[in-house]
Amino acid sequence: QRPIIITMWSSTNNHHPPLSISGLNLFFTLLLTSLTLSNNASGLKLFTHPHGRLHRLTGLFHLLCLLYGALFLIYNNHHTQNVVKNDWQMKCLVYDITLGTSGIITTLTAASSFPHRHILNRPGESGTLAKRAIVTQGEMVEHSFYQGVNLVQVVYLHLVTWALVGEERLEVVVVFGKRFGMLLLVTLPWAIRKRFPVNSFSANWRNNTVEMNKNNRHDNRGIRVGTEKESKYLWLINGMYRFKKWQYVFYKHVILHGLNISVASSHQSYKNDDTTSLPLPLTPQWRIFWLLLNTSYVMEFFLQSLVKRQVLSQKFMMVLNALLMISASIASMESNVLGQVKLEAALISLFLNFYNRGHDVLNTMVTFIIVHFGNKFIRM
Repeated sequence: QRPIIITMWSSTNNHHPPLSISGLNLFFTLLLTSLTLSNNASGLKLFTHPHGRLHRLTGLFHLLCLLYGALFLIYNNHHTQNVVKNDWQMKCLVYDITLGTSGIITTLTAASSFPHRHILNRPGESGTLAKRAIVTQGEMVEHSFYQGVNLVQVVYLHLVTWALVGEERLEVVVVFGKRFGMLLLVTLPWAIRKRFPVNSFSANWRNNTVEMNKNNRHDNRGIRVGTEKESKYLWLINGMYRFKKWQYVFYKHVILHGLNISVASSHQSYKNDDTTSLPLPLTPQWRIFWLLLNTSYVMEFFLQSLVKRQVLSQKFMMVLNALLMISASIASMESNVLGQVKLEAALISLFLNFYNRGHDVLNTMVTFIIVHFGNKFIRM
C-alpha cells in the first residue's frame, strides 16, 4: 500500500524557527549550563542522592524525555522535508503518552518521597516563586491533576484523528453520539477536581492581610516557613502570579475546553488518502506547544529546588520562569491551535465557568450542544 507522505514545516518554507522554540532552546541551554557548572556539581547530585531515589530517577527520565522532544522537533523542522504519516502519528502518540505519564509520576513521587506535607508557607507565599517558601504537598498534588488532564486531552486529540475517518458515510445521529461520547470522556476527569487541593493564584498577591494572619496565627499543623514579605522581588513575584492567573484562564477555556469542544463540533472528517493536511496533534506547531506546556509544569518545582540547593539564584530562577511563561504563550499564538478553536466555544465556556462554577463537565457538554446545533442552524 502506498505510504501517505506529508510535507511538514522546515527551514525551506520558513526563514527562521518560531520564537517559541528559540525560547525553549535558550531555556534548556541556560538550565543545562547551570547544572553542569554549579559548584561541586550540586545540581547533578539532585539526581544521584540516595534519599527519594525513585523520584530522582523518574525526574531524570522525564528531563531526558523533554530534551529528546526538543531535539526531535528541531531535527525534523530543519532537516526533514517529508515524513510518513502513519509512522509519524504513532511516534507522536507514544512520545506524548510517555512524556505525560512520566511527568505525573515525577510529581507524585516528589509529593510522597519528601516531607512536604508538613510544610505551611506564610500567607501570600508560594513555594514555586518565593525564595524562602517551599513547595507544599498540596501544590504538587494539584499539579498532578492538571498533568493528567493534559495527558487525557492529547490522547483525545490523537484518537479523534482515527475516529473521524469515514464519518461522511455514517448517520448524523451516530456521528453526534460518537463525538458527544468522546468529549464526555475527555472532560470526565473534572468530575473529581474537588478531590484535589486548590491553590488560588490571587492568594499569592493578597498577602499579609489581617484576615489571613488571624486565620493562620494559631495553625500548628505543620512547619511554618517563609517570611512575611519577600521584600526585594515582591512586586515582580506578584506580577508573575497575576500573569499566571490569566494565562490559566486562557489555557482552561481556550486551549482545553474550547479546543476540545471545537474539535468535537467540527464538520471536518479525515480521509486515509489525505496528503494535503496534517491533524492538529501531528503538526510541528502543536508539538512545540505541547512540549512547552509539559516543561512549564515540572520546571516550576524543579527550578525552585535548584534555588534551595544554591545552583540558581532567585533572580535567575525568575528569569527562567518568565522565559518559559512567555515562550508557552507565544507558542499558543504561533501555532494553529487558535485557528482550531471556535470563539463561541471559548466564550460560552468562560461565561459558564463564572455563572456555574465548579461544574466543568456539565458546562462543557452544554457548551458543546449549543455550539454544535448553533452551527447547524446557521448553516441551514
